Amino acid sequence: MPVRQLSLGQRMRGELTAALLHGPQVLFLDEPTIGLDVVSRQAVRGFLDELGRAGDTTLMLTTHDLADIERLCPRLVVIDHGRVVHDGSIADLHERYGSRRLVVAELDTPLPHPPALPGAPLREVAADGRRLVYALESVGVAQVVSGLAGLASLRDISVVEPDIEEVVARLYRTPPEATTPAVAGTG
Repeated sequence: MPVRQLSLGQRMRGELTAALLHGPQVLFLDEPTIGLDVVSRQAVRGFLDELGRAGDTTLMLTTHDLADIERLCPRLVVIDHGRVVHDGSIADLHERYGSRRLVVAELDTPLPHPPALPGAPLREVAADGRRLVYALESVGVAQVVSGLAGLASLRDISVVEPDIEEVVARLYRTPPEATTPAVAGTG
């Protein structure tokens, strides 16, 4: 079948295959999932994840797709106007730019005064008082849940991971700091 008749996902798989024919030590990928449908994107990410884990090929990824970064990159280098503004793991990025996991508690009955919990400031109280949102700063989920369970009847508890897009946006809004140049990769 002529290449021009292949879908974008099929062409991407073919290009990856051709790029790997000679067993490169480093594979540079520019926006590898751009324009792909959900199924093709998952297939490409799965393949790249396996390739990176095998350890024979280092993957260098440039992308604006933060889901690619979350799923494929143990090391992340963020460049803003030619300057390295972050070089480290995604966890380091969350820590450095103050993103916090949230504990969302749904109560059977509202509390007259939502409790302050040490190490987990109260971020939000629903209008009906039945939904409380705490940010985890210096304590774990278990401490927040046990603190709340001793004070109220809990209907549901959920932990919300920070949104990487918000973290990266916060990074770009932060004034530049001294950084060291580096290169991003998965291996």
